[in-house]
Amino acid sequence: MGDDPGRLYRLDGVAHIAGVINEEWFQELLGVLPPANQIQKFAVNCTWFQETFGEYPEGADEETVRHFARAYIMMLSDTQLFADKSGNRIHIRWLPFVARLEEMGGYS
Repeated sequence: MGDDPGRLYRLDGVAHIAGVINEEWFQELLGVLPPANQIQKFAVNCTWFQETFGEYPEGADEETVRHFARAYIMMLSDTQLFADKSGNRIHIRWLPFVARLEEMGGYS
């Protein structure tokens, strides 16, 4: 990714995002980019996540299921486990954690 190194850094080989919604990461990890009116600084409106990933299409391929799984984990993390006061935003800090679904079981 061609981002400014001051806004993007690497830890354990995974690019971590600091400061902005990274379009490439959203497209790659979730398969879709939220509209500009759904983005609030470092977060995306929860309603957009619910409308976009509320129910995955029948007969979805493996990559689509992965997109929906990542979105669901992000929603669960930010609304149930680590909710902010508003309760209506999903923070981008979860993108690096859902990047490698197979390794999530090793997180503590």
